[in-house]
Amino acid sequence: MLAICPFCRARQDVPDPAPAGGVTCASCHRRFAARRVAQVPAEEAPAWLRIERPHGVFDRPAVVARQIAVATAAASVPEPVPEPRDAAAPPVLAEPDAAEERAAAAALSAIRRQIAAAPEPAPRPATAQAVPAARRIGVMLSKGGVGKTTTAVNLAAALAMAGRRTLLVDADTQGQAAYALGVSPKVGLAELVEGIASPDEALFPAREGLWLLAGGKALAGLKRLITRKDFGGERTLADALAPLDARCDVVVVDCAPGWDALSVNVLFYVTEVLVPVALEAMSLQGFSEFLQSFAAVSRYRPELTLSHIVPTFLDKRVRGPAALCDELATLYPERICPPIRYNVKLSEAPAEGRTIFEYAPRSPGARDYAALARHVAG
Repeated sequence: MLAICPFCRARQDVPDPAPAGGVTCASCHRRFAARRVAQVPAEEAPAWLRIERPHGVFDRPAVVARQIAVATAAASVPEPVPEPRDAAAPPVLAEPDAAEERAAAAALSAIRRQIAAAPEPAPRPATAQAVPAARRIGVMLSKGGVGKTTTAVNLAAALAMAGRRTLLVDADTQGQAAYALGVSPKVGLAELVEGIASPDEALFPAREGLWLLAGGKALAGLKRLITRKDFGGERTLADALAPLDARCDVVVVDCAPGWDALSVNVLFYVTEVLVPVALEAMSLQGFSEFLQSFAAVSRYRPELTLSHIVPTFLDKRVRGPAALCDELATLYPERICPPIRYNVKLSEAPAEGRTIFEYAPRSPGARDYAALARHVAG
C-alpha cells in the first residue's frame, strides 16, 4: 500500500494492512497513522468546481484582434467609423470634472462682477523726472502653488539676458529664489531694510546683469518691524528700495502667498503687478480674492496697475485648462500674456540651481518664458 507522510509529504510503501501502532516515515523518521481512504461511488461523488483559464485573457494582442475581426465578420456587424479628427490637435487625455467646472464658473462669475464694478482709473499726472525710475514689477497672488517664484526667477533672467539691468527681490520667507539660482547670499532684503547691511553688501550678483536681494526667515522679523510702526509702515519697503532705482532698469519682486503686512508693502512699492494664474478652479478663486485686496490698495495708489495676467500650467491635452485660458483672454484682452505650458523641465531646473534657459534652453518652458519677457519688455 502506498502511503504519504503528513509531515514531509514523502511517499513510501507500507504493509497492507498497516500496523495498528502506526508507521515510521523513512524520510523524516516521524510516526504517523496509515489509514486507507474509503472509496466513494462515482454517482455519490460531489460535483467539484472546475476552474479554467478565461478564454482570450492571455492571448497575444494580434491573436485577440484577429479573433475579434473574425467574430465581427461572422456576425455581419459593421465596424464603427471613427469621428474625423484634426491630426495637429493634441490628444485629449481627460475630460474636466463637473465639480471643477462649477467651481471655475463661479470664480469666473465673481471676477466678471469685480471687473464691472471697478471704477475707471484716474489719469496719471505727467511729472518730469531727471532720471527715469526703474520699472517695478510685482509677481504676486494670494494663492500658492501657481508658479510665482518660477515666473519671477525666469522672467528676471530673461530680461537680464536681453541686456536690461535687472534686480530680483525675494519678498518671501521661504527664500526659494536663491535656491532656484543656485546661490547662497549671507544677507538680503531684511538686512537692507533694517539698516544692518548696505546696498553693496545686500545686492548679490547672481548672473551677468542680474542681482538678487535674497529673502528667507529673516523677513519674519521685518514683518514685526513694519507692524510696530505707528504710521507709514506700508511704505517701509518703498523707502528702503527707492535708492536702488538708479542701479537697474527693471525690478522684479517675488511676493509670498497670502496677505500680510509685507504684501501690502510690495503693493506700495511696485507700479506694475504681474499675476500668475494656474488654470484650475482654486487658483481662479484665489485670483478673485486678490482682486478685492488689490482694489482696496489701488485707491490709495492710482499709479498702481494690474498690468499682466499670465496663465500657467497650460496642458493642451486636457480641455479644462485650455477653456479657462480662453476665458481669461476674453476677460482681460489687453492684459493677458502668452501662457506658460506645463513642462517638467521647469520643476527640474531649480533642483540644479539653474534657470530654465541654462537647464533646458530648447524646452517649451524656455520658449514660453522668453515670449513672456518679450511681452513684458515691449
